[in-house]
Amino acid sequence: GPVSAVRCVIDGHDCTVVAQRSAGSGRVAFAAYPSELEEMGAAWTESGPTLPADATVSLALDADGRLVAATLSPSTGQLHLTRRKDEAGLALGAWQAV
Repeated sequence: GPVSAVRCVIDGHDCTVVAQRSAGSGRVAFAAYPSELEEMGAAWTESGPTLPADATVSLALDADGRLVAATLSPSTGQLHLTRRKDEAGLALGAWQAV
């Protein structure tokens, strides 16, 4: 699916986080690239429920600067949200249906 990106700080490092719906599993796949070190690459990690094929992923920062991810499926109207937990790495909270 289409890629969404946002710049944020993870464990004190300036990063670009990207996310998209995985064609294989239908779940959201995330990767974080350290700024100025993008050539190091990143490992993709999947999260959340299996989504319909038309679901899109959006990334943003909340008022506290935490990473927030949302998915929306136009065909079902399903909206799911998660945000980064106060833990090391790219740890996300449980996905919530809205």
